[in-house]
Amino acid sequence: MVGRILVADDSEAVVSALRRDLEERGREVVAVSPAEAAGRAGEVRFGAALVRGTAGPKVISAVRAADPHLPVVVLFLDRKEAALHPGARGDAVLVGPLTASAVSTACALAEELRVRGEKLAALTARAARPAAVDRELEFLKRLLFVEVKRSRRYGFPISLALVAVDRWAELAPKLGAAGRTALLAELLGVLRGGLRDIDVAVPFSEERLVVLLPHTKADGGLRVARRLCALVRDRSGTHKVTVSAGVAAHGGDGTVSFSGLVKRASDALARAVEAGGDRAEPADPPKKRDRISIG
Repeated sequence: MVGRILVADDSEAVVSALRRDLEERGREVVAVSPAEAAGRAGEVRFGAALVRGTAGPKVISAVRAADPHLPVVVLFLDRKEAALHPGARGDAVLVGPLTASAVSTACALAEELRVRGEKLAALTARAARPAAVDRELEFLKRLLFVEVKRSRRYGFPISLALVAVDRWAELAPKLGAAGRTALLAELLGVLRGGLRDIDVAVPFSEERLVVLLPHTKADGGLRVARRLCALVRDRSGTHKVTVSAGVAAHGGDGTVSFSGLVKRASDALARAVEAGGDRAEPADPPKKRDRISIG
């Protein structure tokens, strides 16, 4: 039931405030201790989980394991509390002073993320149509917008990798339409298996996939992309293929756009392909005089 929120915190005062504000906005609140959160998440379908950051990364990981589609919003009462628990990160992070509006908005975004994530999983399972892929890409743009806003506010970096199948023009005619769809669905599964649960991988075009890596600096994004290339190369499957990747990053300061990141990643991907493929290349840094906005 979307609209039901799981709240995990040991503080009665915090739980009472969250319950009051969320129930006034029409949401049902189920409050548990952090130790009980994973168990409840596995029993009932929640639209979002609000977990106090002081509970630590193990509790957050356990909640995610109990329900992989459940978005986890981590709450900190202030910046000092957030600084004391740097490893506690979820699908979103709210740092106080917390307001009813901010928490309610985070829950709404999390609920939409859940619905879209479940839909994307279903589409992938049955080889999504191009129009459906376009809709999911639009959602990724919206998700990136939220991540960029958080990165600017809290200084979180973001990396984006554009991944393409090598020698696709030669391979595609041999596979046929059904074979191409099956191969790309298989590769998407390989990529997702090599990512964290906060990362996002979706189809981008006929032979390309895009991977969003929140809280990941440029060097970390490049390491992930190279690992993904190796996973595809070493996988067992009917068709042995390799992929190339271009990686662009945003350090958390200044401005950035989805299209700007994709353009820089695409240029880096072209260099990887020209170098022979089966590799990942970093993007050039953005021009300092370019004034880029979200779009």
